[in-house]
Amino acid sequence: MEQALVHFVQLLVAGLVLGSVYALVALGFVLIYKSTGVLNFAQGEFLLLGAYVCFWMVVQCHIPFIPGFLLTFVVMAIFGVVLERLALRPMIGEPIISIIMLTIGLAAMIRAFVSIIWGTQIRTFPTVFPQKPVHFGPVIVSQVYLWTFFLSFLLLVIFALFFKYSRVGIAMRAVADDQQ
Repeated sequence: MEQALVHFVQLLVAGLVLGSVYALVALGFVLIYKSTGVLNFAQGEFLLLGAYVCFWMVVQCHIPFIPGFLLTFVVMAIFGVVLERLALRPMIGEPIISIIMLTIGLAAMIRAFVSIIWGTQIRTFPTVFPQKPVHFGPVIVSQVYLWTFFLSFLLLVIFALFFKYSRVGIAMRAVADDQQ
């Protein structure tokens, strides 16, 4: 009976961690949809490209993880702005299906670009968090799970505070309610 309870708690922890990651993914979809009115089908590929850029910086350029991670944010922000200016902004006023098709095309292009540059073989990211598990009595939890849950929760709180109290966040909420 005790073994079943321990197994249940470990599954519960894994479910909470996975759910927190899905909450961040959902936040990304909602943020893009509310600000543009378009469901971005290339969102996963943006994450894919960012992961490979970070992988390249950390593994192949030998940049320590934290600076490489922060530099990835800069690179991907520049990529996003360039993409918005060259591909998405000219689509203003076009039928919504055209914009959706553009995001599907962007997803395919980003996926192809990643495959050409880094190949299709599975790669492992270097370990970032300690590998030693944490023991809560008989329950054993990976530190990766704890960090993932903590960072997801922190990011969700930061987003909530940003949209509730910052001038830009309030403006974004206003535009999402009425684009006029």
